[in-house]
Amino acid sequence: MEKQKLEELRDRVPCAAVLEQAGFSIDVKESTRKAVKYRRSAEIVIVIHEGRGWFDPLSDAKGDVFGLAEHLDGVTFVHALDRVAALVGIVARDPAWSRPAGKPAHSSSVSERWARRQCAVPPSFPKQ
Repeated sequence: MEKQKLEELRDRVPCAAVLEQAGFSIDVKESTRKAVKYRRSAEIVIVIHEGRGWFDPLSDAKGDVFGLAEHLDGVTFVHALDRVAALVGIVARDPAWSRPAGKPAHSSSVSERWARRQCAVPPSFPKQ
């Protein structure tokens, strides 16, 4: 397979799809938006880089979607490539987040917030 087709396949299949097909489920309490934790009994895999990368916190294993298929099944790259190719078009479920992303926007301007800010000088500091 050409390198360009491998890159296209890597972009089309997220790591989450491979994990869900292997019986892993999302641990919402232990996950964040940037690092989603998947569990299957005692096994743990954390998906990062917007679903394009992963690592196993219990070992040194990490990589892309092809490396994940190799890691889970203990197969060669060629077999992992076949498994990932079979998943094209499968959409992984996103976790339901209960908190909004980022910090809430302030309704006042920076200068107004600065003016309301308390003085940082301690009361025991002598004035000159």
